[in-house]
Amino acid sequence: MKKILNIYLISVILLISACSEKVTPNPDLGGPLYGLTKGEPGSLEELIYNTWEFCGVYYLYDYSEYAFQTANWTGGVNRWYTPVKEENRELVRTVVNKLHNEVFAGMDGDYIRRNWFIRVFLCDSLCDNSSYDPDELVETYLEREDMLIIPNLGEVMKAYTDEDWTSWKKEFSDLLISRLYLGAVEQPTDFFNSRLKGSNGKDAIAIYATDWLEDPDGKYTDCIYTFRTNGYWNSSPAESVIIPKQQVDVADYISNLTTTPKAELDYTFEHFPRMLERTIDIVPYLTNVLGLDIVAMQNAACPDDPVEADYFKNLKE
Repeated sequence: MKKILNIYLISVILLISACSEKVTPNPDLGGPLYGLTKGEPGSLEELIYNTWEFCGVYYLYDYSEYAFQTANWTGGVNRWYTPVKEENRELVRTVVNKLHNEVFAGMDGDYIRRNWFIRVFLCDSLCDNSSYDPDELVETYLEREDMLIIPNLGEVMKAYTDEDWTSWKKEFSDLLISRLYLGAVEQPTDFFNSRLKGSNGKDAIAIYATDWLEDPDGKYTDCIYTFRTNGYWNSSPAESVIIPKQQVDVADYISNLTTTPKAELDYTFEHFPRMLERTIDIVPYLTNVLGLDIVAMQNAACPDDPVEADYFKNLKE
């Protein structure tokens, strides 16, 4: 493990208890200015320390009630919350592992460091208000500049089903993609130009059920088959006539290209020429502008059916 250089702490608002060696952050890692404990093997402290050293993201689950108000935090925020209970702290491990092993699958530490939040607070309940208000309870996360707060590490999260976890991971995947996309100066012009146009030459906003096509192979519903024929993934369980907006369109391609098994990608590109065309248009943007290693991400998400190294590069209409 990289040797940690001693520096003076500018501010310490969090001390995680552990009977282990106390270390201080290396400024070269760009981590938050807190005292860290390396932790015993297998402990939460070790997981948090190793995650911070790997990618510069610091997860906090035991902190001062005034942590959100600390002046030296960018965009200090005052929100009502309840801390993670002692008996539920293993959910911290669950959240960290799901984010880094599933949402960030295939991304290296430097990429995560540049595109994710420096500080991630974990808590039980959270209101988007300075006092408790049941109508203001946060469902998935609250973000503010370099700070992210994730609630529900308690009875709510313990009751999550597989479907709940899939939805939860998509929320954070979409958040990451939005940060990548909104932070980019260049736009995927060719990809946007290939969107379905209306009679006025502008982007069509919907494909109504009266115009849906039937899948001759019976693999997809009429809605999904029609949308993919026109170049949209439209993989939401709740079928809709609304065409995704540009940012969502980009997010759909990132999500599906990096989490779909090779056999399904092959089928898609063979049966839906517009999907192939738009993939060819978007891949250079994803790799050269957003800096995504979509092959590594797909391989990590689909280890049983990975694409080869030049798969996306060699796609041809």
